[in-house]
Amino acid sequence: MLFSSLALSLFAAVAIAAPASEDANAARAIHPICLSPVYTGTPPNITAITPGTAVTGLYLSDSDTSTAGSPAILSTDTTIGRLEFNNGTIAAYQGYCSPFFLQIGTSDKSYKPLTWDFTEVDNIWDADFDKIITAKASGSSEFLACKPLLSTASDPFTLYLQTGTDRPLKVSKNGLKLAGTK
Repeated sequence: MLFSSLALSLFAAVAIAAPASEDANAARAIHPICLSPVYTGTPPNITAITPGTAVTGLYLSDSDTSTAGSPAILSTDTTIGRLEFNNGTIAAYQGYCSPFFLQIGTSDKSYKPLTWDFTEVDNIWDADFDKIITAKASGSSEFLACKPLLSTASDPFTLYLQTGTDRPLKVSKNGLKLAGTK
């Protein structure tokens, strides 16, 4: 995979100094070193690609890069970090050694919330760059992007997997497609 401009950043290893009374092995504990690409251009992303929608060209992101369970959103922000598609997962490395994984939440409606979590669950997605993202269990490649009723133009869209015909109030169009883009 070619990147127009790629630099590696090194997260420093930090030794934890234990008091003399603790076990000697604890004094040697080291935080891991993480190598993570730092992009100076636009990194590979997952992008909304359905023409004629308000979200076309927006990027898959998350609302809180430090909290598991944070909602998947579409925004103009490309801070999702490095993406990987392995074993049916979509993994985003955002400066952490451990990635966030895109998960499908539960709902009694046919639109399921998408969230980011540190727990890897294999075989959820059929996904890759230059390919439309599809949920394997439902076979659905349709998504909904919604904003709260009192949102502003700059607020991000919360993302849902569409598995049937239910829609939240004020959402009139189904069929949003997402694809990995380089």
